[in-house]
Order: sequence, then C-alpha cells, then structure tokens
Amino acid sequence: MIPTHKISDSEFEAGVTAISPHPTLSHIFAAGSYDEYVRIYDHRKIDKPMTKVCVDGGVWRIKWHPSCCEDGGRGHSDGKMLVAAMHGGCRIVNVPGLHSNGDIGAAEILSKFTAHESMAYGADWVWFGKSGYEAAATCSFYDRQAFLWDPLNRKLD
Repeated sequence: MIPTHKISDSEFEAGVTAISPHPTLSHIFAAGSYDEYVRIYDHRKIDKPMTKVCVDGGVWRIKWHPSCCEDGGRGHSDGKMLVAAMHGGCRIVNVPGLHSNGDIGAAEILSKFTAHESMAYGADWVWFGKSGYEAAATCSFYDRQAFLWDPLNRKLD
C-alpha cells in the first residue's frame, strides 16, 4: 500500500511515538516525538506543522480534552490536550483558535505536573461534563505510581 501523505523526514529529530486525531476536527491531528515536541498538523497542508511546543520530555501519550466534543466540536477546550512527556512529567498544552478560519495561535503550556519519580507514560482526563469537574490522571511505570491532579493547579477535594 502506498501512503497518501507523509510528513517530511527532516521535521522530527527523533522517533515519532504518539499520534492523536482531534475528536471533531477531522483534518487536525497532534504528533509527538522523543525529540520532546508536540506538533499540530492539518493533513490538508502536511508539509509543515501549524504549530509546535516543547514539553521537556519525550512524548508518549496525547489526549485531547473531552469537552472539545461538546457543542458540535466547539467546546470550551477545543485546543487543550494532556501530554505524558516521559522524563519531563506531564503537561497541559493548549492550541488557541483551532476552530477559527484564520491562523491558529501558538501552542502553549498551561500547566506542568512533575511529581512522578520516573517516566510518565499514561495520561487521561477525568471529566464530568457540565458539572465542571475535571482532573488529569497520570501514571508512571518504574515507580509504580498513579496520580490524580488538577490541570489548573487548584487543590482537588
């Protein structure tokens, strides 16, 4: 089978370890690499990323925020994602303006979680929709730890 699209070999400085399609924007996907960057692509213009951000660790998992599926894909967090960044811990990354017709904003780190004493591999959202409760659940392998933490650095009850 012949690939229909290929990202340039020169874009990544290390192995690609994670790909996550946006849940409602079928042309958008995030790609992560051991080179410590999360890149956002539009598959219709795949020659270069729309934006990228360094997460200070090799990217193992990327999870889009569940609210991006609300309101026809225009939820309050349509550009927010949780990233497990191995030695770097975990990050909340935001890409503003994904639904705009113009250029998107620069990807940004909203918060960091570095309590793992080992490489962070697992990451997912704990989210109860309209109630407003959200948390990040992350885990690491070698230190056998799992954490539930507030993505906005508030104290969880």
